[in-house]
Amino acid sequence: MHIAIEAKNVSKMLNQNLIINDLSFKIPKNSITLVKGINGVGKSLTLKLISKLQLPSNGNIYTDSKVSYAPDTFPKNIKVTVKQFLLFIINSNDQINKKQVHTILQNYLDLFYLTEFQDLKLHRLSKGTLQKVNIIQCLLADADILIFDEPFSGLDNKSEKRFINHLKQLVKTKTIILTAHDYNFENTVVTHILNLDDYTFKSISKQDTQKLIIVQSHKQNHNNLIMANNEDSIVSTIKISDNKLAIQVYKSKSNLVIQNLIDYNYEIIEVKDL
Repeated sequence: MHIAIEAKNVSKMLNQNLIINDLSFKIPKNSITLVKGINGVGKSLTLKLISKLQLPSNGNIYTDSKVSYAPDTFPKNIKVTVKQFLLFIINSNDQINKKQVHTILQNYLDLFYLTEFQDLKLHRLSKGTLQKVNIIQCLLADADILIFDEPFSGLDNKSEKRFINHLKQLVKTKTIILTAHDYNFENTVVTHILNLDDYTFKSISKQDTQKLIIVQSHKQNHNNLIMANNEDSIVSTIKISDNKLAIQVYKSKSNLVIQNLIDYNYEIIEVKDL
């Protein structure tokens, strides 16, 4: 296992208060770590320590590559347009092909439904719209470690879903750390949890194990079935024949998928672990 971030006996004092006390953990590369804990336990502070925006009072944090950070509160007094700001971020990244700048910009605007807001100045945006810009600026940086502090705060449901799906793709090449008050997405994208209530770090990758469900039906159009299932449950769907499907699903969600198949009058031929 390759380690992206390692904390050794880290402590941090703020205003003469000990917030972090002897914290150690190792975050593997190509993982999504959720930092959990009660309010005031030091979640945002831990992200800032990893990002080098704060330095430990004791101990050390080691990272193997550049870090990009999206704060929980993005500055509201930036008086340039969304397009101007994001173009500045893109042009600051030497790894981006300059011929692709406008294509990259448009792709991210489309991803977060921001095209209609691109000519508005940042200080005039709503909280949710500003949060989208905050997420994009983090994604555009030349970094292998991406850190998001409460990225879902203020996001509409469609944008939240698109962001979660984007995280699934990003983790193939990036290491991602985030905080969130809503842990509903935990079973589908999070691979590890750093719990600051008890200083434990654990893998939940076992929830990514999968089942294969073979079904048959007289239907030939399966689009309604696929759309009706939670897309976070299904890994892939292969058409074996006009009336037979092989559906690969996350094990933790397999019961929901099977029930949905039954509701759509599919006959379950076989279910097996992968």
